[in-house]
Amino acid sequence: MKKTFNKGRIFMFIDETGDPGHYFNPSSSKHFQLNITIVHRESPHRLNKHLASFGYFKDSGKELKRYIRDEKVLAGLCNDLAHKDNVMFLSFILSKEYYIDSYLKYFKKLKEDFNSSKFRNFVLRQSLEYVFNMLLKIETEIHNIEVVFDRYLESEADEDNLKKYLRGNNRLPRLDKIVQIDSEYSDTLQISDFVGKLVKEYCIDMDPVLEVNIFEFINVYVLTDLHTIIKKCPGHSRV
Repeated sequence: MKKTFNKGRIFMFIDETGDPGHYFNPSSSKHFQLNITIVHRESPHRLNKHLASFGYFKDSGKELKRYIRDEKVLAGLCNDLAHKDNVMFLSFILSKEYYIDSYLKYFKKLKEDFNSSKFRNFVLRQSLEYVFNMLLKIETEIHNIEVVFDRYLESEADEDNLKKYLRGNNRLPRLDKIVQIDSEYSDTLQISDFVGKLVKEYCIDMDPVLEVNIFEFINVYVLTDLHTIIKKCPGHSRV
């Protein structure tokens, strides 16, 4: 069943883990993730209140990802937000070794033609299509959607291309705002980053001592190819 939200603005905060470079590049990551936090306009102030309390008791202004020792506490906070405050946490993950080959073949390209920016945009589009077609019920008459990215596009031209790419897709609803901000100024983007860290630890690093059940509050999906997305569940093999 698709998730529904009350009338009003819906925010999607998107952070990425890893990089979109080709897996043959020794400096590139072997996996790529998009981590998405979806909140209704009624929820951010409650999320910020929780994080402000956490920061107060820690007496620090560090970004959340630096609190490695408090991972379990932060995961509990996210769990509460997901179940009590109508917040959605999603992570879309792929193994480049398998995905990029099918991506290049689909577009009839060689690895020498690989464009990391276009690849990133394609993965983003595929993930958002899944969100809006399978997970989230949007009614254009009562909902406005704002997409907020952690800043990774350096040029205005790249940012404009991304906006045109997403808004030119008729499989996506109308996106009223598409913006980039620095996560240092956004608690919710930091939450998306933290969610991505947990998913990476479980699905990629296979941390044997991870004490957090990520599936209690994070919906994890694996992009196996250009047409297939599979939801991961406890007990399933990792990426």
